[in-house]
Amino acid sequence: SHEYYLVKSPHGENYRLQLAKSRHLAGIRTSRGNRESNEDRYQTLVLEFNKLDNVNFNGNVEHIHIDKKISETNGQEEEGKDGQICYFALFDGHGGSQCADYLVDNLHKRIEDIQASDADDTISQWRKAGGYFRRFLPPSLVPLLSPETIKPTNIRQNTITSEENSNSSKRNSSKELSPSSTNPISNESTKFELTLEQRLTLSFLKTDLELRDSIGRSIGSTASIALVKSLDGRTFWSSEELEITVAHVGDTRVLLCDAHSGNAIPLTFDHHPSSVTELDRLQKYGGYVITDSFGSDMILGKLANTRAFGDSKMKRYGISAEPEIISKMVKGDDVAFMVLVSDGVTSVLSNQEIVDC
Repeated sequence: SHEYYLVKSPHGENYRLQLAKSRHLAGIRTSRGNRESNEDRYQTLVLEFNKLDNVNFNGNVEHIHIDKKISETNGQEEEGKDGQICYFALFDGHGGSQCADYLVDNLHKRIEDIQASDADDTISQWRKAGGYFRRFLPPSLVPLLSPETIKPTNIRQNTITSEENSNSSKRNSSKELSPSSTNPISNESTKFELTLEQRLTLSFLKTDLELRDSIGRSIGSTASIALVKSLDGRTFWSSEELEITVAHVGDTRVLLCDAHSGNAIPLTFDHHPSSVTELDRLQKYGGYVITDSFGSDMILGKLANTRAFGDSKMKRYGISAEPEIISKMVKGDDVAFMVLVSDGVTSVLSNQEIVDC
């Protein structure tokens, strides 16, 4: 991955456009309000893949092949033809900034580098957490898993006891953030090409597994990432056809603005206890909701989000980093802009008010 977008000028010269410094393409506004520090983080990158299988909006698989990494094109930097995929990410940390910082440093790398052979080990490790994860089986990953992994876990053998969690927390209090050194199990899943849905789901879960042993048990973060790809060989801002894929946990939001009506088009939905689907998922594993003095629903009276990275002490109750994924094909002329926003804004402004600003 890198921070620039490769562009060819009308005169034929190739140049690198720094996305983070191009305010007419990507702008940022952030404030810590009355807090001592700001735990939100953001990121703008261009990702690299050798070959990518994409998932379109209606769930059908559509293949988009990229022959070479951008870094391997030997100077042949052609506008849009190297399959550049823009990565826009927003992370809203809580309990500290360590989780959000880790996601900035590592999540995009996992998305680029994840392999189908990582699936068995990742799911097996999560099964050991017990509770909600005892029978954890993300539907999109089933084709990648061995029959042994698909079988339900024996809870007595694999549940992490509260004593083990306590000791682990003490050991990890002084541990530096670093990716786990788990060795993926080699099996037949290596023959599969990952769809984008599988790639995102597996990379989110693997990154969260690394965080479980790397940060404090009450530290976490939401995450909303948007991958934008031009489908007609033009730059993404001038393309007539775009694919926008969003992977999301928590209550950060991704919105589009309709270029014709000015209406807000939400691509994410908050993972809160107020969601019937989310509440039903958590209550099956002992989660319950308490409404605080401000009228906010909190899981176990402690956490507002039903999905998040980190928050390891809440994992067995269903606080998962399994992302909700939406992929949408849009006409370039139909979308004015995209905005990623945290709950510090959405708590006081509606989606429509945000795009009207």
